[in-house]
Amino acid sequence: MKSTHQAVKVCFTPTLNHASRFQASRKPEVESRCPSKVWSELSWFGAIAQQSQDLIGVVSLDHEWICLNPSGKTLLKLFEFKLDEARQQVWNDTILPRLYEVGEWRGKFALLRSSELVWFESQWFLIRDRETDQPIGFATISHPIEAPESTQESPQQQTQFLADTAHELRSPLTVISTSIDLLQTATAPQSDRARKHFQRIRSKIKQMAQMLEDVLVLSRTEQPEFKVSPTEVNPVQVCAELIEEAQANTSCHEIVFSSETTMPVTQIDATLFQRIVVNLLSNGIKYSPKGGKIECNLQVHSSHLTLQVADQGIGIPASEQSKLFQSFYRAQNASAIPGTGLGLAIVKRCVDLLGGQIAIQSAVGVGTCFTVQVPI
Repeated sequence: MKSTHQAVKVCFTPTLNHASRFQASRKPEVESRCPSKVWSELSWFGAIAQQSQDLIGVVSLDHEWICLNPSGKTLLKLFEFKLDEARQQVWNDTILPRLYEVGEWRGKFALLRSSELVWFESQWFLIRDRETDQPIGFATISHPIEAPESTQESPQQQTQFLADTAHELRSPLTVISTSIDLLQTATAPQSDRARKHFQRIRSKIKQMAQMLEDVLVLSRTEQPEFKVSPTEVNPVQVCAELIEEAQANTSCHEIVFSSETTMPVTQIDATLFQRIVVNLLSNGIKYSPKGGKIECNLQVHSSHLTLQVADQGIGIPASEQSKLFQSFYRAQNASAIPGTGLGLAIVKRCVDLLGGQIAIQSAVGVGTCFTVQVPI
């Protein structure tokens, strides 16, 4: 397999089906050096790719096959890169970050053939342009295998387990919270030390309750039966009310809302939209210093709406921004700040369900701006 990996590097920018054209295009550059060797290397690799029973091919950054060997075409039937929803999430959250970080990923992976999953033991490699060092695509050498054991839990099953656990934990947490209230009332008046401990317990109860709520929200949106339900809403009014509520819960931050729109009422899933706004505001407050400003801007157009939430907080290191929407992931500079690591994963999930996109601009020590655009 090692020699095949090296062969992928030899075939750097061409397609497997056009090796001769690639050699001809590079002829002036390499002819004086050793043209026969270059041609033999390309021919050797092309022969391996054509004869191999494995899937060997190259995919562009836009997820289109640049080339695919005969076995790959037979295995997939269709000459296109297709993933189901679960594999798309694995690709976005696990494989892509790994490829951009170290240039290689290995593991079990599935592609769609019509509606059927075809499983492979896969190796993926990041291809960079020789001159600019910019990513230009991904190469794969994938061996077909049997589907994983049915006893292995799917991501939906794992999330459902977390949701069931969260449901079970909510009842005892409610009992603890009520007992704390009764205990504090029964022991009045209290010393400063007792009040401090009661306040700390309440804070931890609130933190646990938020984590359970986040798990339940994430679980509901990841279930196959979940349906997006657009209704007529006024997004400007929704944002204004949520910002007013967020401002009431913090006296240490200023939240500024602005909007210029000629379309006050539109069709969108109100619950998903509210969750996006609430979690982005919460994120901005949580990671901003006391006295910091959080700015929220909403623009509603005929075909889409754009929401921006910017803070003056700790910022996110560039090396960690690609992992930010993974469940339970927290940046290293945020470890000292209480949080669940689920807020932005929920935002990303809600944006995906609405068919939108989310972008991030951030600098450590300066702040972070999230831009969400969803169709309406």
